[in-house]
Amino acid sequence: MLKDLLLDILDILFPLLLYQFIILTKPSINRTQKCQMLLGLLCGTAIVLSMLFPTKITNDFDGDLRSIPLIISVLYGGYIGGVVSFTCFLICRYFIGLDGFFISFFASSIICAFAYLFVTHFDKRPPRTRFIICMSLSLVAFIILWCASIFSYQVREFSTISTILQICLLQLLTMCMSVFLMEVTIKTKSMQEQIIRTEKLNITSQLAASVAHEIRSPLTSIKGFLQLMLHNAEGKNKGYLEISMAELKRAEYIINDFLNFAKPQIETVEVFTICQILNQIKESVFTFAQTNNVKLDVNSEQNLWIQADQFKIKQALIYIIKNSIEASMISQGQVSIKAYRKLNKVCIQICDNGTGMTSEELMRLGTPFYSTKTNGTGLGLMVAFRIIQAVSGKLEFQSVKGKGTTALVIFPAVADHK
Repeated sequence: MLKDLLLDILDILFPLLLYQFIILTKPSINRTQKCQMLLGLLCGTAIVLSMLFPTKITNDFDGDLRSIPLIISVLYGGYIGGVVSFTCFLICRYFIGLDGFFISFFASSIICAFAYLFVTHFDKRPPRTRFIICMSLSLVAFIILWCASIFSYQVREFSTISTILQICLLQLLTMCMSVFLMEVTIKTKSMQEQIIRTEKLNITSQLAASVAHEIRSPLTSIKGFLQLMLHNAEGKNKGYLEISMAELKRAEYIINDFLNFAKPQIETVEVFTICQILNQIKESVFTFAQTNNVKLDVNSEQNLWIQADQFKIKQALIYIIKNSIEASMISQGQVSIKAYRKLNKVCIQICDNGTGMTSEELMRLGTPFYSTKTNGTGLGLMVAFRIIQAVSGKLEFQSVKGKGTTALVIFPAVADHK
């Protein structure tokens, strides 16, 4: 029996190893639906292999570990992955024979129903929580299938405590290894994407610095001559020159963004509270929010100390908050800012009730020259990403189309500073 069980474990783990290999070696498969479909198919393959090569428990009863890939496909593959793997299970079970088909169908349906309870935001949960959920569902699935087997086959001779414990422990061990493989895949994929993104940003920043410096010199000369002409200009000519000066200042502003993006200079590192910065930002953007009919709420815990360049952090947060305000320029627009401490991190949560973004738009945020605004350059958010990364911080976004967007800024906390 042990040999059959070890073979069954291999049947479960091999498709997951294949999934890891495909995901990590094929960068083109990065869309959520494609990944879910692939995981569903491979978990379905694991289920079929497990059912075709079952473990001989008694003379009249065969067992397998099909519930593990079923749970994995639902939790890590979402609704699409779960449906695909469950369909594979039904097809295979139908061709094996109708004897016990309906009992097996109902038992597996109950397992899927339990798993679907945890699908929502499963990928946002910490790895430890995901592990606990998977192990708990594996134990529940074992109990459900065991009871279904006893009811279906009227088998009693294998229901000794030692046999039950052995199979249960092997099921939990297999689930543990399966979750480990999935978590390694997720972490490695995330690191790959971060490396690619960093390389792109470095190349773009070098290009941006070069172009900005080359353009700045002639613009300075043009600005000087325009100022001289303004002193003697009258009538329409003066109006035209003022418009030219305004557009020139806008060009200089964009060039400064280029330079900030190319090298976010952290000049003065000091310890300060986030509450202090948020109060200053509220005063700066309050008029802008009122002009656009957006309500601005700021709440911050006290003694949230971080170590960084105060001016640069303020600049990065203003970029993010202004984006939220501009996205909320609808009736009853609202932007809520909340600062709090979580373990050894200082978190700033910026929520708006704007138009929201799709998953594809979220993936492109912070990439060079991408903006969801008609007249935007995307430089502001790129600068914010670079500044926050320069102080070992993180900037994350969550969004639902039509409901709004949440930006989460995370900084390393420092001890209370007096």
